[in-house]
Amino acid sequence: MKNDALMLRKLFFRLIPVQILLVAIGSLNSVIDGVMASRFIGPEAMTVTGLYMPLIKIIETVNAVLLGGSQILCGQFLGKNQVRRTRSVFSLDMLVVFGFSALASAACFFFPAGVANCLGADGVSAGGLRAYILGTAAGILPQMLCAQLSAFLQLEQQNKRVYAGILVMMFVNAALDYLFIVVFRWELFGLGLATALSYWAFFLVLASYYLQKRAVLRFSFRGIDAGDLWPILRIGFPGALVVLCLALRGFAVNALLLDCAGRDGVAALAALNTFGGLLYAATAGVASATRLLVSVYIGEEDRVGIVQIMKTALFRGVPIVAGVAAAVALAAVPLTKVFFPDAASNVFRLTKQLFRIYPLCMPLSAICGIFINYYQSSNRMPIVNVLSVMDGAAGVCLSALVLAPAFGAGGVWTAHVLNGVYTTLVVGIYAWIRNRRFPRSVEELLTIEEGFGVPQDRRLAITVRSPEDITAVSAHIIDFCRDMGFDEKRAFHAGLCMEELTANVVEHGFGDGKRHSVELRVVKKADTLLLRVKDDCRRFNPKEVVEMMDPADVTHNVGLRIVSRYAREMHYNSALGLNVLSIEV
Repeated sequence: MKNDALMLRKLFFRLIPVQILLVAIGSLNSVIDGVMASRFIGPEAMTVTGLYMPLIKIIETVNAVLLGGSQILCGQFLGKNQVRRTRSVFSLDMLVVFGFSALASAACFFFPAGVANCLGADGVSAGGLRAYILGTAAGILPQMLCAQLSAFLQLEQQNKRVYAGILVMMFVNAALDYLFIVVFRWELFGLGLATALSYWAFFLVLASYYLQKRAVLRFSFRGIDAGDLWPILRIGFPGALVVLCLALRGFAVNALLLDCAGRDGVAALAALNTFGGLLYAATAGVASATRLLVSVYIGEEDRVGIVQIMKTALFRGVPIVAGVAAAVALAAVPLTKVFFPDAASNVFRLTKQLFRIYPLCMPLSAICGIFINYYQSSNRMPIVNVLSVMDGAAGVCLSALVLAPAFGAGGVWTAHVLNGVYTTLVVGIYAWIRNRRFPRSVEELLTIEEGFGVPQDRRLAITVRSPEDITAVSAHIIDFCRDMGFDEKRAFHAGLCMEELTANVVEHGFGDGKRHSVELRVVKKADTLLLRVKDDCRRFNPKEVVEMMDPADVTHNVGLRIVSRYAREMHYNSALGLNVLSIEV
């Protein structure tokens, strides 16, 4: 199992960077816009972008619901080799996102004054906000579509395309900000329009992939099953719940800070929130990578793989977040000086204190996020909702309510750390209740159902990392099949099929100079013998080759001909950079 864990770790760390960047995208654009606005427009621009923030939160909420639900369903269907159902969910998600974003764009374009009034604009800021809304109207559609496509492209191993799209978006935004604001003097309208056009540039980079034939996920009206909408919304609901709880927490915490620390306390928290997306990116990246992997392995009913994913997330991912948290704490003074250069001021003291205390909660928050995404992928919505409410609002608000009167702003900052302690305890208590004893391992902490997957004594796992490993494959599989009670003929056919398939992968996939491995699984499920070959080489579909073979030409693809002769069923999919071939002998 050591080599299996290595493949999963490699896959996990390949997913994390793009997940972090996806979370940080909004903050990166905000930083660019904030610098341009403060330098060339003035304080009014910051007020306008702050008033616009609730609309962004609505967009993020809808994206969170649809993306969370559709990504988990797609992962599960891919794990079950149900490519048609995967495409159905993808198409439905794209259609719903398009419809919502088109309506939102139309409302902002045709009724900017009404939207500005709904966002609370007063006489001073109303004109600027209307201009900004009009500029951003054209960008809502690509912004929402990009959030979805970026996630789906990871299933197709297109991380580099996402990186390229992010770089293009940032460059276009910065260049157009300068052109529209400094050169054309369009001020807030130009600021919004630059952001909108940068999202269109991002969208064109991402969407161009789906014009290629190799794309697994393709949009199709005919393939849409409207019945999938309810599971998407139900599974994705915790994403909206978290956003709502965070909004309520913001109101409550600001009120407490005004009471115990005045405007300086609120300003300190606002400084932290300005970096919020960047600080939260590592935590969310680890949690999102966990969700993506777990959903696929749940579809495959791979119990051991799920445990390995969670071990990787907890023992490799959380330390990454801890490292980021340590860096933030050490950089507390320079981060504070970005906003408040007067080191003798009270607001400087409070902000520095916050930047040193808040990082303590980040590793605990990562643990909570990992388990929320795991529970969400395994369809345990009650505990997901409990953790979402506690992590989003209840833990911080209740602790701050107790601590703020005695310790002021420091008590509010400490409440964030205690919130992480509470959520971690809830995960352990939940496992204790489900297991009826204190969990003593990661597997017990996950509380996987007894009937899920195949017991360890009915499965054989072999990892091939070099051509020399192939020679022992057939013998191991034949011995296992005999021990499971299968007849000699069936055992021999299983060993022969797996040896031929493994040799084919090694011959055609190991020659690129990179380190690769092939995971072989032989499973007894009832009276059925199931074989699975999983590799991290270039995409190759043996089933397509078998279907295209000329029956009269017996000299080519001899190994695949042998496999097709003995396979009752054969299924192939490619997800997350892995080829997965499943066979029933």
